Amino acid sequence: MEDDPSNQETEAAPTVGAPVSSAAGRRQAPGGVQTFGVTRGLRPGQVPWGWRDVLYAVLIAAAPIAVLTVLGTVSSRGTTTTSQAPTAGYALAAILSTVVVDVWLVFWAWFFSLRKYRLSFASFGFRGYEESSSWAVAAVIIVGGVLATTILGNVSDYAYRRIVGPVPKENVVTIFPHTSAGLLLFIVLAVLVAPLLEETFFRGFVFQGLARSWGPLLGGVVSALVFAAWHQQLSVLIPIFGLGLLLAAAFYWTKSIYTNIAFHGVFNALGILAWWFVHTKG
Repeated sequence: MEDDPSNQETEAAPTVGAPVSSAAGRRQAPGGVQTFGVTRGLRPGQVPWGWRDVLYAVLIAAAPIAVLTVLGTVSSRGTTTTSQAPTAGYALAAILSTVVVDVWLVFWAWFFSLRKYRLSFASFGFRGYEESSSWAVAAVIIVGGVLATTILGNVSDYAYRRIVGPVPKENVVTIFPHTSAGLLLFIVLAVLVAPLLEETFFRGFVFQGLARSWGPLLGGVVSALVFAAWHQQLSVLIPIFGLGLLLAAAFYWTKSIYTNIAFHGVFNALGILAWWFVHTKG
């Protein structure tokens, strides 16, 4: 829901001057027409929060997760673990825990950006395309991005096998049973939940804050590194980093995070299809 425009502060940007009041909920600024604190025509990254806000949010959000991870590692040390077949109950628990963690991330993103500067969620990119041609641009980015990240993943797997050894399965793949229920739960997590919450945090908040301070190129690179590191698996570090770069570029050029959510969802859906048919064939 949009915030009350009467209480809304205008999104600050280095190249945009003070707005002059116009119709209710809309203001005229040198950079273009503003709707509920978002100037139409501005590139993502022209927002009031910067790298310090991003750093505070990431550190505060990651601290308890890191502590729990360390405690879990220490408590399991010295105990023998036996491989257990994944179940639907375990997969559902994994989805709920992922939702809790991702909502925790988005909360701190909201706290250090939208709440702090009194902006609406449109500032995270939840706005439609401003030009009809943007749909075509988004479609090209999604198709080209899926192909590029697939190729990068294959190259990364080859390099990992040559340098490290056999490529381990992604952590998320081992959670879901190869059943109809497991497939449905996998789709819910990877195609619906993860793209929405992760894109809100990593592109809507992290990328924009870093781009505001350091420019879109360096901001895209660093946000992609943060995105890759968050997945905590060396074998997929390179392809996820490449995916993060493409997602930052998609957001920058289309100005709408809906492109990112679609791109992220399609990419994950293709991975799920590969997982399903490879196991079925085997």
